[in-house]
Amino acid sequence: MVALWKAAAIVVLTVILSAAIGKKEKDISIVLTVTACCGIACLAMQSLSEVIAFLWDLGIHSEYQNPYIGILLKTAGVAVITEMTALISMDAGCSSLEKAMQFLGTSTILSLSLPLFESFLDIVQEILNIV
Repeated sequence: MVALWKAAAIVVLTVILSAAIGKKEKDISIVLTVTACCGIACLAMQSLSEVIAFLWDLGIHSEYQNPYIGILLKTAGVAVITEMTALISMDAGCSSLEKAMQFLGTSTILSLSLPLFESFLDIVQEILNIV
């Protein structure tokens, strides 16, 4: 909860500073926004560290090594990085970079999730063979 308040303070200060200097110095305003986004991303990673640790413990203590937890964590990381980068690009006025980043993120998530799809198809095939 503390990270949320810190992030809210960072956003409010960044918006005020960007509005004050944005008209004269657009470059400095963009750098300020990117820096604030990086700071908020660090705060988000700190707040998610307990969740990530729990998922890794769950994967380690399961009956067999579950590779799917690692895939899910990687996929979530790609989604967060893609969204943050696309939002920064959109804020900077580069909508083509935003769309390109979203496309890259989507294709990366699809390639990471191929083992999940293969496993799902194997399970469906086993069910169909039983029936």
